[in-house]
Amino acid sequence: MLKPTTSGEVNSNHVKWYVMASVGMGIFLSTIDGSIVNVALPSLVKVLNTEFATVQWVVLAYLLTLATVILSMGRLGDMLDKKPVYAIGFAIFTLGSVLCGLSDTIYALIAFRVLQALGASMLMALGTAILTETFPTSE
Repeated sequence: MLKPTTSGEVNSNHVKWYVMASVGMGIFLSTIDGSIVNVALPSLVKVLNTEFATVQWVVLAYLLTLATVILSMGRLGDMLDKKPVYAIGFAIFTLGSVLCGLSDTIYALIAFRVLQALGASMLMALGTAILTETFPTSE
């Protein structure tokens, strides 16, 4: 197991790039999920047989949840440990994504988007902090 140096940096040269890929993927997916669903809103109105105003909550629920809890998730990572909170966030985000794909009502979709945003807030809040601890200050 790799141990951080006194400055908190990981010594292995190749492991830090795996960390970078994982954090980059998490932040990319969290960010793109905020707006990618906009393309599907007209289809959701038809498929879920609902009004456009209700379907807009699919986007709003994600963004409002993300904006509300992102600072708390950063603090949670400081209090506990960043890596396990980030990993739990990835699991919650993935579970929320799967459940969003399986939802058959608009209200279930909105609820699962909130779950997805909780995971995304962990990814976005802790990703940069994990990278600064993984890479040396010179990089």
